[in-house]
Amino acid sequence: MAQRAKILVVDDSRTQLDWLVRVLEREEYDVRTAADGKDAIRKVRGEPPDLVLLDMILPDMDGLEVLRIVKARPEDQFIPVIILSVKSDLDSKVAGLRIGADDFLAKPFAEAEILARCAAMLRIKTLQDQLRETQRRLREQTLTDDLTGLKNRRAFDERLQEEFRRAHRYSDPVSLIMIDLDHFKLVNDRYGHPFGDLVLRGASEQLRASTRDPDICARYGGEEFAVILPKTHLSGALAVAERIWKELSARSYPVPAGSAEPDTAIQVTASMGIAFYPSKDIGSPEALVRYADEALYQAKKAGRNTICLYQAQAYRYEASDR
Repeated sequence: MAQRAKILVVDDSRTQLDWLVRVLEREEYDVRTAADGKDAIRKVRGEPPDLVLLDMILPDMDGLEVLRIVKARPEDQFIPVIILSVKSDLDSKVAGLRIGADDFLAKPFAEAEILARCAAMLRIKTLQDQLRETQRRLREQTLTDDLTGLKNRRAFDERLQEEFRRAHRYSDPVSLIMIDLDHFKLVNDRYGHPFGDLVLRGASEQLRASTRDPDICARYGGEEFAVILPKTHLSGALAVAERIWKELSARSYPVPAGSAEPDTAIQVTASMGIAFYPSKDIGSPEALVRYADEALYQAKKAGRNTICLYQAQAYRYEASDR
């Protein structure tokens, strides 16, 4: 069953308010009311309606001021407003429309007219919402890796810039983990690329399961992943990295039937590099990536399947046995 459109009627005239409620409820709208500007603002902020019918003359504040506040909401929350006023002069109409009113109706008005205006505004509201949702989905698609469902490289770069600026502004820490699946080329060569894709998707699932909602997991490229940890210092980053390291290497991938290899299942380990801010030599997001990548290189050079940290001079972290 379709959800009923919510209409907020703001008018200090009890007679006018009651009449509008009756008219609108006959059309099965979900009607809420407010008798003054403050009450209207509170209700818009608490549970945004789909449409506001706003009287220009209110007992506590000017209707145009209420309109300004309603229209000052974020761009992704479009709420159409129809101004109702006994003032039918051109200046009053222009003032309301310039502030952001979507329509202007002079009192008194007929039942058929108010219903037609409401229906038109609600159609516009529906189309605006659909357009915004389509734009959001398209934007999400451009920032998502098709194979793994993680953020892609573009999204990673954008979010790292944002998180680094936030960390610098508020003196918060931010950590970065770079992850490389060990000997992944051999997996593709032995079992084929479809099986390699299965491993990449499985590794992505483990990344999501091993991190918090605020953390940003991305496919950096090929078999390399990255995890941004906002408001996380070294000790927290180590805990997350070790959890990811254990879970990745513990996961088994059944070998496809008919494979020339004798294995029935394989496990894929990972090498990791960690860098964090604030830290010596790290004064930009680019430096954070560079030194996390350097720590990852040290982990691979040390024999893979391990975690290395960057702290001016990278050193190896001995993760506890699984």
